[in-house]
Amino acid sequence: MSTVPSQPDGADVVIVGGGIMGTSIAFFTATELDLDVVLVEADNIGSGSTGDSSAVLRHHYGDDEIYTKMAWWSHQFYRQFSEKTGERIAHADSPLVRFASDDDSYVMDGYETLESLGIPVSLYDRDEVQERYPMFSFDEFDRAVSDDSAGYSDGADVAGGFARAAQEQGVTILTNTPVTDLTTSNGRVDGVETELGTISSENVVLAAGPWTPRLAESIGIEIPITTEREQVIILEPSEDYKNAYPELTPTTALPGGSWYMRPDFSDGILVATHHSGEQVDPDNYKNKPDEDVLLELTDKIFDVIPELSDAGIRGQYCGVYSTTPDHDFIIDETKNCYLACGFSGHGFKHGPAIGKIVADLIGHGETDFIDIDHFSLDRFSEDADGNSLSDEAI
Repeated sequence: MSTVPSQPDGADVVIVGGGIMGTSIAFFTATELDLDVVLVEADNIGSGSTGDSSAVLRHHYGDDEIYTKMAWWSHQFYRQFSEKTGERIAHADSPLVRFASDDDSYVMDGYETLESLGIPVSLYDRDEVQERYPMFSFDEFDRAVSDDSAGYSDGADVAGGFARAAQEQGVTILTNTPVTDLTTSNGRVDGVETELGTISSENVVLAAGPWTPRLAESIGIEIPITTEREQVIILEPSEDYKNAYPELTPTTALPGGSWYMRPDFSDGILVATHHSGEQVDPDNYKNKPDEDVLLELTDKIFDVIPELSDAGIRGQYCGVYSTTPDHDFIIDETKNCYLACGFSGHGFKHGPAIGKIVADLIGHGETDFIDIDHFSLDRFSEDADGNSLSDEAI
């Protein structure tokens, strides 16, 4: 990503963070509002959590229509990314299959929600599941719900696409430029500090992933986010497996949501932990999966798909989730500071919607896109647990 030779002294809007959220916000703010926008990124565009994201694009959220509608709108934007932005991105279709027992209301609630909203969805009984997905071996499930139009992408690729499109709209992008502090006047944010000096602005957006709480704390805003380390391996199926199952495996997470899997580009299979609970410093954590976790993940996947037992390991790495107590996002404004954080491992799929919503808040002080109160920071002052915690795996 190219940079500008000098840092401006001021802008109408300064966005801190060059991941999927920051770049999406930059694009929508530039295209929908007549404002001068600067995006400041400490590293490179799409680094951090965005670069490590598995980038699953699913719409099944139980009976939660807010997330379902946001995910669906965003996925349609991703599908039309080239037409909307002039940039091409990686995208592949992969149905999300959720297996269910008779007493699993979350899976069936999701089926009914998708059906009511006209989003493609299928319901299979046990025999139909085994016929459609013969690679799976299990007895404990009675049915499955397929989010038929789900898919996946590449986080860094999309962030780069948004950033280039934003630059075409006049956004100034500064990479390798850490924001060291926020400046205030009369109790309200009026700019950011970098090693190169101050950028004055009456609208500052914090979309810096796990680093957002540190910056917010400097101006007295407490954000209840923990940083969780997640571990990922990418399997290399054998040629026999690829020949037997040319469509490979669907995206899925077994009940409990402690791990999930999806196809990967170039015929791999990505397997990862989900909400491990292991809290880490985002600047200092082990980037290679633990041996015992690697063995646990492979054992689980081989139990479910025995024919993967001879698969090799193509790659492995770790990333972090910025997790709120209720796993719901934080999208809010206080002290001239807009917050877009706490995406809890399921943010990428909503990137375009977040960009649109924050642009609405900057330009109009409100949005009719969703009920924004659901994502307010104030919910944690009323109840430390926020909204009710739901199963939102992958």
